[in-house]
Amino acid sequence: MPIAILICVLFLPAQSWAGWLWGQGDEDVARVQVTEPYVAWRTGPATGYPVFHNSEKGEWLTILQRKTSWIKVTDARGREGWVAVADIARTVDATGNPVDLQVPDFDSFSNRRVEAGLMMGEFDGAAVTAGYGGFWMTRNLSAELWASQILGSASEIRMVNANLVHQPFPHWRVSPFFTLGVGHLWVDPKATLAEPEERDNSVGHAGFGIRAYITDRYFIRAEVKDYKVFTTRSTNEEATEWKIGLSIFF
Repeated sequence: MPIAILICVLFLPAQSWAGWLWGQGDEDVARVQVTEPYVAWRTGPATGYPVFHNSEKGEWLTILQRKTSWIKVTDARGREGWVAVADIARTVDATGNPVDLQVPDFDSFSNRRVEAGLMMGEFDGAAVTAGYGGFWMTRNLSAELWASQILGSASEIRMVNANLVHQPFPHWRVSPFFTLGVGHLWVDPKATLAEPEERDNSVGHAGFGIRAYITDRYFIRAEVKDYKVFTTRSTNEEATEWKIGLSIFF
């Protein structure tokens, strides 16, 4: 369930960003005035969509929502379309001042405080899907919480982890990091004639990975972790995990 919620938060096709950009609620929607000779509207949030309308200099537009590098607007006649963030950044507000548009860039990525992501890969040969959220205490050190689901041929494993992450070069666009953490896993064996009981164990891990900034608020994260599973038997178990996925920062 936590992973499903994270997917919805990260990857809904359209998110309402107007309040985020201008610090206003739904009752005070942002309006901007065009100062360039014209602003092109597209039918969707990408350059592949056709231009169907142009707003001329002096026209007022109302901000509806944002999706990555595009902003959905409406005009006085009720038409709706998508305008590039760069074009909205050259408009003015009701006071005649340039719009204070918070456009995420690499500097924002370098100074991020919160991030979250969805990753997929393998845990000891079994498919793993994991979601996480992290808070950067300093530019080099963050704390993270993870929830993972591991689907093997003989069992299903649910795992939670708390990690500390060290990023030695936060100013690099492609940046390595190291992680250390502890957690707990629950093993639910698939039905057999013996009907084995569910078991749980504590785990510890160490790993390393790479973050690569893409654009806007998105970056790719890939990592490898070595796990030590502490059992009640005479020997503990070991497992290796690798994952790659997409993350978003705030």
